[in-house]
Amino acid sequence: MASVRATGVLPGLPDGHYIDGAGVPAISRATMESFDPSTAQAFARFAAGDAQDVDCAVAAARRALSGPWRRTTPAERGRILARTAALIRAHAAPLAIVECVDAGKRLAEARGDVASAARTFEYYAGACDKLQGRSIPLDVDHLAYTVLEPVGVCAQVVPWNYPLATLARGLAPALAAGCTVVVKPAETTPFTALLLAELLTEAGLPPGVCNVVTGTGAQAGAALVAHPQVDHITFTGSVPTGMEVMRAAASNVTHVLLELGGKSPVVVMADADVPQAVDGVFGAIFENAGQICSAGSRLVVAKPLHAQIVDALTVRAQALVLSNEV
Repeated sequence: MASVRATGVLPGLPDGHYIDGAGVPAISRATMESFDPSTAQAFARFAAGDAQDVDCAVAAARRALSGPWRRTTPAERGRILARTAALIRAHAAPLAIVECVDAGKRLAEARGDVASAARTFEYYAGACDKLQGRSIPLDVDHLAYTVLEPVGVCAQVVPWNYPLATLARGLAPALAAGCTVVVKPAETTPFTALLLAELLTEAGLPPGVCNVVTGTGAQAGAALVAHPQVDHITFTGSVPTGMEVMRAAASNVTHVLLELGGKSPVVVMADADVPQAVDGVFGAIFENAGQICSAGSRLVVAKPLHAQIVDALTVRAQALVLSNEV
């Protein structure tokens, strides 16, 4: 972190898309800047993708779906995900710094997000060979059975508030089920998705199984969710954008899973422990700078404690230090 602060640059970051197992520039050769929110200064550039790049990534994912990935046993998929978890832990320090600088979150929170991503891959590594069908006795002479199959090419549209942790939460189960994936990270936080794709290849993931296209939602994200060769979409973001994703997916009757923003209330009852309540309320709204889908953005306090709670929260809020290094 000290070198980043001194130079304003984070060297060694990938600057292209990750398609078919390799870093590639945008077809248009266009690039974008990524800014450190704590300084408002650009620290790196990356590929600005569009529909052409999305086409290439989806084609790679489609080829991989019917290629070696389909012939990879569930046990081997589990070993690849387990190796990925180990690699995330081995690279935890640089991943946390990248996430901190790119997303503007505190370094301690970024470290927690990296640990969460590793645990997610570890968990789904254990699920790979346990995704089993069922046998259904129809009568004494007949038996039916079900077989679980990959849904196909999955699009993952990832938000800017928890770039690595949210990606892992969608990517790991998709890979565990034998799907292939095209990831579109937020244009403000592209780098940990690209770094994770490289780690997956190092862990043994075949080319084309995980692809990352960077760029804006309008240019790259919209093309991805409307692509006719995408079989499933996972989107985390705002309600208005989620509605647009649903409309785009409807034209291809594509499966959609949405996680959208909300208004989460925190209720403090009259018999609450005041110091504990203040800690909980404060964390609920200011954790990750309040950039959480479930942030406690409404506070309902019983009248006997109202003044005491508000006064305590005011003091805590006025003492906040704006920094990403704590």
